[in-house]
Amino acid sequence: MIIKRMDSKQDEMEALSSLLEEPINANQKFLIERELKAMKKGVHGEEDSAYYINFYYGDSKNWAIIHDLRIEHENQVAQIDHLLINRFFEIYVLESKNYSYGIKITPEGEFQAYYGKQTFGIPSPVEQNKRHIHLLDRFLKDNNLLPKRLGISIRPKYLNFILISPKSLITRPTANKFDTSTIIKADTLKTKIDNDINKFTPLSDLSAVGKISSAATIEEMSTRLVSFHRPLSIDYRAKFGLPAKSYSITQKNPTTVNDERNAFSTSKFFCCKCKKSISEKAAKFCWQNKTKFGGKAYCFDCQKEF
Repeated sequence: MIIKRMDSKQDEMEALSSLLEEPINANQKFLIERELKAMKKGVHGEEDSAYYINFYYGDSKNWAIIHDLRIEHENQVAQIDHLLINRFFEIYVLESKNYSYGIKITPEGEFQAYYGKQTFGIPSPVEQNKRHIHLLDRFLKDNNLLPKRLGISIRPKYLNFILISPKSLITRPTANKFDTSTIIKADTLKTKIDNDINKFTPLSDLSAVGKISSAATIEEMSTRLVSFHRPLSIDYRAKFGLPAKSYSITQKNPTTVNDERNAFSTSKFFCCKCKKSISEKAAKFCWQNKTKFGGKAYCFDCQKEF
């Protein structure tokens, strides 16, 4: 079951594209074009991975799927590309990476990205995902989101996987030097999960069967988790050193001036409970979760009440 789909990046890409049409210097143009290219490449990689995840698990009641989750906790942030949660409360934390030419992993576990025939060092996506898991685990516990069995909170098992584009090259060291088994092509994810389930949770294991939660339980927990999603809002004008956008209002009469000012300051979306203006992303999130919000839009504060 799909609990949350990817947030659209269309508004951000349009905002960046519009900046390129303004009078900017060469350095600003380079930085904006690089940002836009990286965003498009990232979206493409996440969409590829989301396709395979949804294809195999989107209609299954035994799995909950969360795409593009951003949580904030104790002044730290985790931007998680994909979560797959099954009824054993095995939580697959999946990081999508779209390397145009591929990656190389050294025997010491260092990562390098190919650019043509050359390589350059990049941060380890495995370690990055470990930090996501660490924060997610604390977040679930501190917000009391984990269901209980016999009065004791279920202890989830986290699995760290890096999904690489099927078209990318992966150069690996020998297995006895550095374990790269969690770095896989996105289209092989189901095979990897099937092998892990057969290996660690065989159906003949009665103790494992006794730990199975209901589909409703994982759906409820996942839906509650998604309610804490906080999309990132970036002021690209400030980021690239451009002056704030100003609007010129010709004073005709007091009523006209106020109306025009309101046209720029008032959102066309609002919370149906507190009537506060909300972003288009917040409204779309509610509409994508009609079962939870009844097809109505709510601000982040009012969403928590559900």
